[in-house]
Amino acid sequence: KKKKKKKKKKKKKKGCVSFSHRIKKSLSMDTKSRLRELLNLPENSLCADCNELAPTWASTNWGAFICAQCAGVHRSLGVEKSFVLSCTLDDWTNEQVEHMANRGNKKVNDELEFCVPKNIEVPYEEQTDRDTREKYIRAKYVDLLFHKVDGKSPCPPKRFKRKTSRSSKNSASSLRDAGMVEFVGIVDVHLIEGKNLIVKDIISSDPYCVLSLGFQTRKSTTKKNSLNPLYNEHFSFSWNGKDELVIEIFDHDDLSKDDHMGVVTIDLGFLHNNPEKSFQSWHPVTHRKHRDRQQGELDIELTYTPIQ
Repeated sequence: KKKKKKKKKKKKKKGCVSFSHRIKKSLSMDTKSRLRELLNLPENSLCADCNELAPTWASTNWGAFICAQCAGVHRSLGVEKSFVLSCTLDDWTNEQVEHMANRGNKKVNDELEFCVPKNIEVPYEEQTDRDTREKYIRAKYVDLLFHKVDGKSPCPPKRFKRKTSRSSKNSASSLRDAGMVEFVGIVDVHLIEGKNLIVKDIISSDPYCVLSLGFQTRKSTTKKNSLNPLYNEHFSFSWNGKDELVIEIFDHDDLSKDDHMGVVTIDLGFLHNNPEKSFQSWHPVTHRKHRDRQQGELDIELTYTPIQ
């Protein structure tokens, strides 16, 4: 009899855990679907800080939807200034989602970008370097330099308006769908310099790099007449924990198609066990078809920040 009673108690406990798990899962599904609805609103379809298409991050205390690169800067401000969550992986409370619904990018920018001086460099999509992005975001959210003040005339920042079409809306939707429940953190790529790159023009090359991680792509500046270019540029990517980092180097040509100068492929798997640490090393640039043929080197520093 005693044994039977113990078995019954165990069954009750299992049932209890299962029930609470179902409730938690149901709430999670509700908040995720609500976030999807908010992200699909026209006012939230672009990053609140740089106009990058299909933001998948958010500053929850401000109520702004932001892209991966801007999210990296927001995280550096500290949680008391900007509490950052991923719209695709983190767990959200109903209160946080409702706050986002009551705010949104339009209200945030009407307040925090009320009057931006014309001499201020405004971030625009992935082409903005880290320093410019950080200066603007810090001025906007920490120093409140562009905040709405009585007596000031409105002077919102001038950004290029992206042409929206069915294809671009579909691509934004597909970007979010591709990222749902996949991202585990942010990888910061510090492209430092290259050396001994190959000649593609008569005596030199005008190299630039295209960095790809999953469906995300970034482009560096072009360095004129250099086989040993110094870049010193930062790029942030959302990472699903699996994709490799691919860096292709091209020689810029004004009159013809840009020439391919080589490729670097980096397996990021080692970052899982080394969060918040920086790793700098030289990586061989190889021919895209003949990988045994080295065509220079790139100096890269990688830092991985997991989602808390």
